[in-house]
This record gives sequence, structure tokens and C-alpha cells, in this order.
Amino acid sequence: MPNGSPPTLFDRMRLKLTLQYSGVLMVFLTLFVVIVYVLLYLFIWNDQRSRLTKLADSEIHILQDWADHDDNPNRLPPREIEDAFSISTDQSFYYLIAENGNMQLGDETQSKLRAQVMELIAKGHFQKKRIEKVTLQTFDDPSANGLVGTISGDNAKFLVVDRDLMWNGKRIGKLYVGKEVTFQHNLFRYLLILLVGLALVFFALALWLSHYMSRKATIPVANAYDRQREFVADASHELRTPLSVLMTSIEALQLETGTESDPFVTRVLDGMKEEVQLITKLTGNLMHLARSDSGDSVLEYLPFDLREAAISVVDKLQPLARAKEINMEMHVPDELRVIWDAEKMMQLLVLLIENAIKYTPTGGAVVVTLADITVKGERSLTIEVRDNGIGISPEALPRIFDRFYRQDKARTRQTGGHGLGLAIAKNIVEMGRGTIRVDSKEGEGSTFTVRLPLAGE
Repeated sequence: MPNGSPPTLFDRMRLKLTLQYSGVLMVFLTLFVVIVYVLLYLFIWNDQRSRLTKLADSEIHILQDWADHDDNPNRLPPREIEDAFSISTDQSFYYLIAENGNMQLGDETQSKLRAQVMELIAKGHFQKKRIEKVTLQTFDDPSANGLVGTISGDNAKFLVVDRDLMWNGKRIGKLYVGKEVTFQHNLFRYLLILLVGLALVFFALALWLSHYMSRKATIPVANAYDRQREFVADASHELRTPLSVLMTSIEALQLETGTESDPFVTRVLDGMKEEVQLITKLTGNLMHLARSDSGDSVLEYLPFDLREAAISVVDKLQPLARAKEINMEMHVPDELRVIWDAEKMMQLLVLLIENAIKYTPTGGAVVVTLADITVKGERSLTIEVRDNGIGISPEALPRIFDRFYRQDKARTRQTGGHGLGLAIAKNIVEMGRGTIRVDSKEGEGSTFTVRLPLAGE
């Protein structure tokens, strides 16, 4: 048996507003996080690349000035050139490699870096990119630098840039300059974690704020709606007594001797009786909606024979169908006992079948099918009401279950509808945690399908 009451109109409205408000806030928050992260990323990494590029340009300028004034391209740089190079805070290593592969000049913060850089050069790195980011191992303990074959150490990130050393238009060597950027790399990793964490915190705050704003925004509407609902409920309740008196009076007049011999009086009384019946039905519908909106209307789950209830409903509506020469068919299992609200179930069937008869032309057909199905261990009831009537236009389909909505107002006036039947049917289905949908084509008819979860007996 379903537990709890279905969400009310204002519950759905508040949920929708909460999602909309929080969605807007999260879009701006996400854009802010992305923009801040990207701007910081571009600024810091461009600064690191710019520093390394300037350093490499400065050092290659010193080497190129020496090479331009030397007549032996294979000679090692003199002592004064080597003294001009030094490891600074913006530099982790530099290596000048001749075209024959020999190292002519070099130094590093850790001796282990040299073999790793040479290995990368041998594999073809630093050939296609002017600046490349690579991962090398560094050691906290300087004594580990001299150990052969050690595998301990930390993976560190380096930016490496290369510059060509030219002599008489020919390249005679390459200068490789590297700078450790592990701190910057880790900084952005931690920054991303921090920004995502802050975004989640602000998302939770945005949800709370959106929920609070949605509640505040709906208070005036809810108050006005409650006053209107109370008025409709009170007016409907007050109308029931005079309508009952009118109906009783009309029936008494019809029983009076002599009225049957006067066709005019007969037509007047029949017309009055029909109008009173319509107003009584409208009053009952309004009271049902008022109770459901206030949450007072609940389903009373009791076992009953749905087959007998469905046959009773069809028999009750047969005169209406015969008046339009509509052929009614019903397909229902021989045994169909369910635990549900019998009164609401019969009301639902009446609304769906009556709607089908109303919009089916003379000589048409209405087919009612009930089935008890079990999917993945869950038992449910399906109700299908199919007609070959006028159908529903694609524009009207999204609003067909709205209150007081009528697709063709002129046609509806002729058939006596108020646009409440399908709205009440949907309300009953939602009270039972079920679903209702419609498939329709203009001129070909409509099929209303209801699926309701059932409890086991």
C-alpha cells in the first residue's frame, strides 16, 4: 500500500522554483570558478614560461657572442664563458650539447637530473616544442645523488626550453635550460580541489537559499489560493442543499397529474432537471478539487472486486453510449481483486469513459481494457480507454489535463463539459502514485492509459 500523501500544487511549485533558483546560482558559481581557475592558470604559467624564455635567451646570447668570435666550432667554451653561467632560483639545470652528442657545458641542482635529461633528449624530446613540461625524479637527501641504481625519490615537474647555437649559418649545438615547477603544479591541483570543495559548499548554501526564497515567494500566492479554495469549497457545500431541493421539486412536479399531457411543460421540466444535474456534478467536481488541494482528500485502501465495479460503470454509461449509437467494449480478467479505493476507482473509470463517449461521434466505438500486470516483482493495474473520436491536436496535448482547459470551446459547450473531468482523473491517479498519459491524433481518436501500483492482498 502506498505510504504518505502526494505532493501538493505548492510543493511542486516550491520544488520547481528551488531548482530554478539553485540552477541559476550554480551556473554563475561554476562560471566564476572556471574563470578564476583559468585566469590564474594562464597568468602563473605564462609568467613561468616567460621567465624561462628570458633566461634561455640571455644564456644563448652569451654563447652565441662567443661562437661568433671564435674560429673553432668544436672547441669547448672558455673559462670566462662557463663562469658567466650559474644555477639560480629560476633555473634547475642547463646543458650545452654539441652536434656530436658531447656535453660541452652543464650544471644542475642535483646530479641525478643529468642522466634523466640526456635520456629524454635521446628519445627525441624537446624537438617539436619550444617549451615542454616533463617529469623527472628529485631527491630530498643530497647523499642519494651519488647512489647508483636507486629508485627512491619524488616525481617533480620541470619546464624545459632549448635554443640553437649557430656558427657560420650551421647549428653546432643546443642549449637546454630547465626550471622546476613542482610547486606551481601542485598549487593548481590543490587550488582545483579547494575550488571544487567551495563550490560544493556554496551549492548546498544555494539549495538552502533557493528553498528559503521559493517558500517566501509562494506565501502570498498560497494565501490567496487558500482563500479562493475555501470560498469554492464553502460555496460548493452551500449549493448542495438548494440543488437537492430543486431536484426534488422538479421530480415532484413531473409526478404531478397532467404534466405529461403538456409537451411544453415536459420539455421545461426535463431541461431544468438536466441543468440542475449539470450544476450538481460541477459542484461535486469543485469540492473534490478543493479537498485534494488542501490535502484533506486521501484514498481509502480496501479489497474489492474491480471486475464487478468496472462492469457496473459500463452498464451505468450504456444509455449515454446508446444515445449516440456508440459501441462499447470492455476487456477485463475473470478474476480481478485489488486493494484500492473503490469509490475513487469507479469515479476514475466514469471520468475516462464518459470523456471518450463525449468526444466520439455517432456510430463510433469505445474500448475499455483492464489488466493486472507484474513487472520486476511489482504489481500494477493498467486501465486503457480507447476511442475513435475527434482526437486531440498536438498543441492541446500538453494542456489536456489542466483545469478548465477545453480544446474546442464551441464543441465543449455543445457536449456540456467544464474542463474538469480529466484534471480530476489525473488528481486521482496521482493520489495513488500512478501515471496517466494520452496518445492521440486528430481525426483518429485518443487512447488514455493509466498505470496504478497495487498492494498485495
